[in-house]
Amino acid sequence: MRQQLVKYALALAVVLGAAVGFVHLQDTKGYGLRTGEEAPLFTLPDLQGKDQALASDRGKVTLVNFWATWCAPCVAEMPSLEALHEAVGPEGLVVVGVAVDDTAKDVDQFVEEKKIRFPILRDPGGRIAAQLYRTTGYPETFVVGPTGTLLESYVGPAEWDTPEAIRHFRDLVRSASTSPTR
Repeated sequence: MRQQLVKYALALAVVLGAAVGFVHLQDTKGYGLRTGEEAPLFTLPDLQGKDQALASDRGKVTLVNFWATWCAPCVAEMPSLEALHEAVGPEGLVVVGVAVDDTAKDVDQFVEEKKIRFPILRDPGGRIAAQLYRTTGYPETFVVGPTGTLLESYVGPAEWDTPEAIRHFRDLVRSASTSPTR
């Protein structure tokens, strides 16, 4: 009888451990942020080493793209992100790239070669912002609304400069400019 109780207790401990592990996974990496959640704030250095805070973009629609120079899909989508920035940035869309490369030299060279004009912040190894956003790979993009809530997220590369995408972001910016902010 006692041996059966021990077996039941061990089985219960395993089930409880698995449940706790599952809940932990949902709250951490492996399960991305959900639409409507508060987007985590972060401060990272730009390419000149000056700290930039995401909070400074509150009140605007902000697209945060996590990428790396060693990621072929990231490299392929960069020109379309730049085109989106050029098209809708003057209307109020903020585009921010977060480079997870370990070395600044690779990022600097890439940005110069490709003539990327939107702000690029550095998060070596994805240890700060990428971890806060629970990215699961690169590229991964989050659209943050003017009140700081997550409006949309995209896993994988996208064509950001299609007429539909530009119209979509123009509509988001227009909607944000007519909505009250916190």
